[in-house]
Amino acid sequence: MDGTTEIVSAALALSFDLLLRTVPIVAIGVLIAEVLIALRVTDRIAKIAYPVTTFSHLPRECGASFLLAFVSSQAADAMLVDYHHKGVIGRGELIVAALINSFPAVVMHWRYLIPVYVPLLGVFGLIYFGILMGIGFLKTGIVMVAGRMLLPGVPASAPPEKPSGKTLSLREALSAAAGPTAKTLRRILGIMIPTLVIVAFLIEAGVFETVAAYLEGASRLFPIPPEGIAIIAAKFGSYVAAASLASGLLAAGDMTGRDIVITLLVANLLTSVVTYLRWLGSFYIAIFGPRRGTEIMLLSVALQDGLLLVAIFLLAWFW
Repeated sequence: MDGTTEIVSAALALSFDLLLRTVPIVAIGVLIAEVLIALRVTDRIAKIAYPVTTFSHLPRECGASFLLAFVSSQAADAMLVDYHHKGVIGRGELIVAALINSFPAVVMHWRYLIPVYVPLLGVFGLIYFGILMGIGFLKTGIVMVAGRMLLPGVPASAPPEKPSGKTLSLREALSAAAGPTAKTLRRILGIMIPTLVIVAFLIEAGVFETVAAYLEGASRLFPIPPEGIAIIAAKFGSYVAAASLASGLLAAGDMTGRDIVITLLVANLLTSVVTYLRWLGSFYIAIFGPRRGTEIMLLSVALQDGLLLVAIFLLAWFW
């Protein structure tokens, strides 16, 4: 009984922490979307992302969401949900735009990867980072091509001009956005809150640790030396721990730079499954809903990990 009580208590604390970190960001994303609509500046902002949205056959509004994703992917996707509920974008456009919005998060990896991996692994840290960036670019390119092939073309042949008519002040725009923001948030939070609570209970019950243990064993199926298994095990705990261990093995001559890079990619592949289940799964489902969120998450996993798997075996064969 004491063990169950501890799990429940820890899960409730984790739920509160997840909600505290997620809900404000999502609320800000929805509010920004409504304010942009009220101010009628979406077209002007979208000029910057015009090549991406136009090539992908996405409406101009998706350009503002794409740019916001460089700051917060949660806020950017909350904007997409808001547009979808308003009928601005359809199901196909929502999925394509959400997958494209994952690219800025990959690019922003430099904030924590480069300060750790480059000092510890030198040129091999740069190679590892470059491969991850290349996969991110390729994934986004595939999604953009799919959007161009599957979505109807947007009837606009040039970047939008400055909208005409009366422009609201920021205070007026905030006032006009308050009602629609509250309405959209009620829909989103009705799904998000119970989803994050369930995920917190699964985390505290050790479900994801069990999955991680099985995936750790799967590392033997990949072209890495026995020493690399320790790096993968460390990666399940912390990317810093994995980089530190890899640095030690490289310095000691126990592993070559090639083996280090491939092992880190394998570690990235295996740990990504747990990451998607633990964090991104709850994030996608919480924002997009169970059905659409699962669909977007599975497509993102299939593309990202599929390309990573190909990269691993190509490096093993040709390097």
